[in-house]
Amino acid sequence: MARRALSAERALQILELLAAHPGRDFTLAELVRESDINITSLHAVLAVLTREGYIVRDRRRKAYQLGAGPIALGQAALDEHPAIKLARHAIEELAQQLQLEVICGTIAGEHLLIAAEAGRADRLYMRPRVGTRLPFMPPLALLGVPYLDPKQQQAWLDRLGPDATQTDRDNYMTAATLAGQRGYTIELETPTRQQIGMLMGQLAQDPRSPELNTQLQQLVLQLGHEHHTLTDLEPDRTYHVNNIQAPIFDHRAELVTGLILLGYDQPLTTNEIQNYLHTLRNTANTITRTTGGRPPN
Repeated sequence: MARRALSAERALQILELLAAHPGRDFTLAELVRESDINITSLHAVLAVLTREGYIVRDRRRKAYQLGAGPIALGQAALDEHPAIKLARHAIEELAQQLQLEVICGTIAGEHLLIAAEAGRADRLYMRPRVGTRLPFMPPLALLGVPYLDPKQQQAWLDRLGPDATQTDRDNYMTAATLAGQRGYTIELETPTRQQIGMLMGQLAQDPRSPELNTQLQQLVLQLGHEHHTLTDLEPDRTYHVNNIQAPIFDHRAELVTGLILLGYDQPLTTNEIQNYLHTLRNTANTITRTTGGRPPN
């Protein structure tokens, strides 16, 4: 196992904390309290980030906020991933057209990273915000797992912890394989999903909170024991849908990102689900083609 780079982890923690609160600055005392980094280490981290322009310090308030330094990194990252860049614009149109919320997520190491959001402002606070990191573990990201290499798939399953049985692991892998074969997922509303939604607002304010992230991980594990995925649509039925997801691929036919459509006020009929799914998949497929991508065989 690689040795932990504490200075790097602390710098990332400060940047993510500031990014989660655009327009707000933090005093040194507030950063110590929010990050739980000791003041000596924090002084050193802030000095480097300030010197390089990643954060700036207001001399009157003696408070810190994001500087211009991350802008170049963000733009370079978008240029490196044109599908995500295009998706950021596409979801604005999609959210306005459907009067729903749309988020764009991608797999980033051990997390699912929210890269873009669009929709009704009064609803978005209940959704994962830009920069939010969700645990990349079952049953989340079923749609992304089939396109990963076996080692990454194994790591996804391992995050279930030692109490997971082989049957649990096999069932999750089967569900992921079916999602890949369909090319989409339809996720149902459940009591646990509602709890996760309530937690999103708190995580947006404190994304690195150990207590909140532990609570989120426990809820994700709990979600796996509920009937949370819709596999077969029956005529003349209604369903309490939480979200519908569709993937976007690059020129190597590898998964780049996914579009997630959510915010349904009422149960949906089978026809309504099919219409939403058709619109979402058309948008995802257009982004794939426009950026030179192709779906897997």
